[in-house]
Amino acid sequence: MKQLTLDEMKAIQLEILDVVMKFCDEHEIKCWLDGGTLIGAIRHKGYIPWDDDIDLGMLRPDYEKFMKLFNEENTRYKFVCYELDKNFYIPFGKVFDTQTVLYEPDEKGNKLCVNIDIWTYDNAPNDDEIINKMFRKRDKYYLCNFARQARIFQPPRGNILRRLTVYAFRSVVRIFPKSYFVRKIIDNAKRYANSDTGLIGNFFSMTTSIKCDKAILTSFVDVEFEGKKYKAPVRYDEYLREMYGDYMQFPPEDKRISTHKFKAYKND
Repeated sequence: MKQLTLDEMKAIQLEILDVVMKFCDEHEIKCWLDGGTLIGAIRHKGYIPWDDDIDLGMLRPDYEKFMKLFNEENTRYKFVCYELDKNFYIPFGKVFDTQTVLYEPDEKGNKLCVNIDIWTYDNAPNDDEIINKMFRKRDKYYLCNFARQARIFQPPRGNILRRLTVYAFRSVVRIFPKSYFVRKIIDNAKRYANSDTGLIGNFFSMTTSIKCDKAILTSFVDVEFEGKKYKAPVRYDEYLREMYGDYMQFPPEDKRISTHKFKAYKND
């Protein structure tokens, strides 16, 4: 296998993006550039310079439709999520290029493929106190999931007391099945799936507590990303400010780094 450079990996991600967007257009599935990818489109017309992944958003009904149909019509590209594979250790979906291999953070870690992320947006209650409680549950379950997936003797950071506490915590969460906490994160997100609410939330993001007016995600406009046009919410400025505040402001220089560690390869 040939190890991929960052630029080569990004080129493959863009190929996956085009396949997914074309599929969604053909099947009337609403899908939009999301998160850091949307910021990149608006602020840089492409990737944020220190970013290395692609994020898409879907409402729950569109996500369910995509999950049902995508793998039936694709062979090289595969949609992977907990609902389709109960051993999958991530609560949101990814579309893989199966002609590649990606290790996080290295060959001793998780084996995936070069991929893009599919984030689901669920109904959120019209009550900030309840929403914040759901976000706190998400954070608790994520913490448990990270500990459950970690190699039990992988050295944690901190002093001896903290390290012993982490080892003990990892031992406790290993009592639960491998993807138990993934299921809990998904159940928490879908709590209001059958309710008529005015808000939408992303209860899968690990870095931001995202909620917004449901109407923001009903109409879309084309924006430029890496020389092509892709869908974004018409009210993307309001949407991004709800998520990130002043998203046009660059972060401090010491924060302009990727949060991912990986090695990617392409089959010869």
